[in-house]
Amino acid sequence: MRSNPATLVVIEYSASWPRWLNPAHAGDVAVVAQHYEGLPSDLVTQVASRVTRLNQAGWQVDAVVLVSNGRSDPDSSAARSVLARGLLAHLKSSGGGHLTLCVSEALGRRATHELSTLAAAVESVARAAELSLSIRIGDEAPIYSRPVLMREIAKAG
Repeated sequence: MRSNPATLVVIEYSASWPRWLNPAHAGDVAVVAQHYEGLPSDLVTQVASRVTRLNQAGWQVDAVVLVSNGRSDPDSSAARSVLARGLLAHLKSSGGGHLTLCVSEALGRRATHELSTLAAAVESVARAAELSLSIRIGDEAPIYSRPVLMREIAKAG
C-alpha cells in the first residue's frame, strides 16, 4: 500500500514525454500512454481503468499531467475535454491536487490554442473544486490559473 503523493502522466497517441518532467524528481509516477492509433476516446477508458487500479492499490494521486498530441479534430477535442474533466473530478474526490495540461511547442499555434481553449473551459471547474490548473507549452514556464500549493512535480535536472 502506497501513501506517498503520486503523479499520473497521461499521454495521447503520438505525443512525447514532456521534457520538463523529470521522472526521477516526481516521486511515484504512473503512466498511461496510448500506444496505438485508435479512437481518441479509447484513452478515456484506459485512464479510467488505470485510475481505478491505482486507487485499489492505495496510490494517492495528487498531480496529473495530460500531454496533448495537438490534434484539433472534434473527436480528439471531445476526448481531451472528457479526460480533463474526469481527471479534475478524480483529484477533487481524492482531496485535492493539480492538473497540468501540456503540449509541445513544435506542434504549432493550433495545438497551443486548442489547449488554451480547453484550460479556459475547465478553469471554473478547477476553481470551484479548489484545484490547481496549469498549462505548459513546451519548456516554457507554466501558466497557472491558481497558485500551486501542492508538491513540485517538475524540477530541473
